[in-house]
Amino acid sequence: MAKPTKRIALIIIVAAIGLSLAAFALDRAALSATYERKPNPEVSLLPTYELYQSKYPRTDVAFELDGYTLRGHVYGAKNDRGLIVFRHGMFSKHQDYLPLITALIDKGWRVFAYDAIGCGESDGESTLGMSQSPRDVVAAIDFARENELADEMPLTLVGHSWGGYGVSAALEELPDVSACVTMSGFDTPMKILDYSATNAYGPIGKLQWPFLWLNTFIDFGQSADISASNAIISSGVPTLVIHGSDDTTVPFHGVSIFDALQNRQGDSSDADISFIVKEEPGRAGHNDYFYAPKSQAYLNECADALQTLLDENGDDATAPEVQDYLKTVDLLAANTADPALVDEIDSFLSAHLN
Repeated sequence: MAKPTKRIALIIIVAAIGLSLAAFALDRAALSATYERKPNPEVSLLPTYELYQSKYPRTDVAFELDGYTLRGHVYGAKNDRGLIVFRHGMFSKHQDYLPLITALIDKGWRVFAYDAIGCGESDGESTLGMSQSPRDVVAAIDFARENELADEMPLTLVGHSWGGYGVSAALEELPDVSACVTMSGFDTPMKILDYSATNAYGPIGKLQWPFLWLNTFIDFGQSADISASNAIISSGVPTLVIHGSDDTTVPFHGVSIFDALQNRQGDSSDADISFIVKEEPGRAGHNDYFYAPKSQAYLNECADALQTLLDENGDDATAPEVQDYLKTVDLLAANTADPALVDEIDSFLSAHLN
């Protein structure tokens, strides 16, 4: 090879290495920022425990994982149908799901709900990553067993989104769980990361896949990309999979647990898996199917009115007009769980108690 040609080849190689290192560093910084603990919003239409406290007393609990203290609560301590271990979604906390949790308590379930690392009441300034979810689900179940939170009742799992991934991806390590309900969950961390990068940056986002994978592998090793669909099939744990057909956070096609299992019907023919697609217009997204129709309509109305006031007041949440309006909102009416969804979860879990 002539010297100029060798020099050009060397320049190309050095440039490729430099660009790769830059892409890796960029992705590492972006992921770090993405997973940072999110501050509580200045205004919110989500419920707080104070609204439920008189009717739904709870017991504080905490457990350790990877040097962090995770905190949660046991609700419905007198109920005896079974223990539901509940796992919330990314950038939220279990309190955001109190309408669903309390509706399940009304059905006779005891619920152990906790906040993930970097969320709610738990330690940490970062949620660490998409791959973290099944790790803390296993730790939560171990804690529940060791501390007899279920009083020898059957153990079940319910999770949404990041939590929907977590409860199902953990099943390979929890084969004695009686049943699992996963809602709006993604099949693997890399599928949701690839989708998010492509959605944010277009075709260029696809080029980030090797660097996203490497960053995730560095942080989580062999558990970096556990497949929820694989865990559901191999564990044999009866699982109900719920997903909205118009979900844009965890797209139904190509990313969801639902789609992965549907594409593997031959592999899953002997597994006890049930499917529910939420298809009603306006109630087929990532979490809008959680709410009763009238409650959802009222919540949307309140959200629109609140946004108008914030726009008129330069996004000042402390403006008197904004605060006065918030006092008029009936948060319980705006956050009522859909009875149909509650019945679907309750019926499935009840039919699969060991």
